[in-house]
Amino acid sequence: MKIESRRQFLDRGVLVCTGFLAVPRAWNQERKSEISIFDLSLLDDWLTPNALFFVRDHFPAPTTSSDKHKLSVGGAVGSPFEIPYADLLRESRKTVAVTLECAENPPGGGLVGHAEWGGIGVAGLLAKAQPQPEAGYVRLRGADGYSRTIPMIKAMRPDTLLALTMNGERLPAAHGFPIRAVVPGWYGMDSVKWLETIEVIREEDAGGKEYRRGRSMVGGVQDAGPVSAMEVKSVFSRPADEAILMGRRFTVRGAAWAGERPVKAVEVSTDGGYSWQAARFSPGQPPPQPCAWVHWEYDWKIPVPGAYELVCRATDESGRVQPAKRPADRVDDYEQNTWQRVRVTAV
Repeated sequence: MKIESRRQFLDRGVLVCTGFLAVPRAWNQERKSEISIFDLSLLDDWLTPNALFFVRDHFPAPTTSSDKHKLSVGGAVGSPFEIPYADLLRESRKTVAVTLECAENPPGGGLVGHAEWGGIGVAGLLAKAQPQPEAGYVRLRGADGYSRTIPMIKAMRPDTLLALTMNGERLPAAHGFPIRAVVPGWYGMDSVKWLETIEVIREEDAGGKEYRRGRSMVGGVQDAGPVSAMEVKSVFSRPADEAILMGRRFTVRGAAWAGERPVKAVEVSTDGGYSWQAARFSPGQPPPQPCAWVHWEYDWKIPVPGAYELVCRATDESGRVQPAKRPADRVDDYEQNTWQRVRVTAV
């Protein structure tokens, strides 16, 4: 089966969708891939309710059945095997709290959410299959034909999961029932839904990665490294853009995340980024941790009526700061983590 990248796929004009790598199965022509965002103005609880969690499908969702579903683990391994969904349910489980964000989520966009995922560690299944010593990568393939390739070292992390539940409930169909991968700290495109196959491979599959693309005067447009771990980013939940604020006090709210690193700080500017004030982490949530967002808030004392431009930026524990501008040479649509700007009027 020939595997091609999302860019190759779209360049051929076969399909305009948010796919990254796939060979689609035979589709029911009446089904369409689903895209729905999380309304950030509803950001109240640390966990995003399942019904509000964003959906970004690469191809139309397949019809799956828990009675017939099996997970295949094979490739460059000593002991390939299949395990029925019913047997996976009897395995000991762990729960991880993970924020997922679409790699093409724009500044201030709602293609992001946070959930507690319950399931089985990928590492245990790989150990049972006995990967060959030279095998360095793992390909995850879903029932819709979509697949992603991640390094073996990431697949073997104790928090990389085969999720069976989401926020304590059976995994919803839109989020990958009966099984989905959850790859903490990396963009959501690696957390393959409707998972059918875990294939161990020796070398990196170039078609199973997405790449930053940069333009230079000498080399033209070239790949500039794979897209994997999420960048540091913050967003507003309140106020909304073009809101009219009454009175002289307003609590500005939002969320921030930083991929595999915890968020260290969030700052807010009320003058378009010329000066900054520290926001505080909202009460009633766990302390900042890797792979999870934090909610933040800032008590704004509005000095006088008028128009204001609010900006937020986050910093992670390694010192990465959310940038004001995107590098001028970037020509791809991934990792859009520049400042969000919200314009409001105080009356």
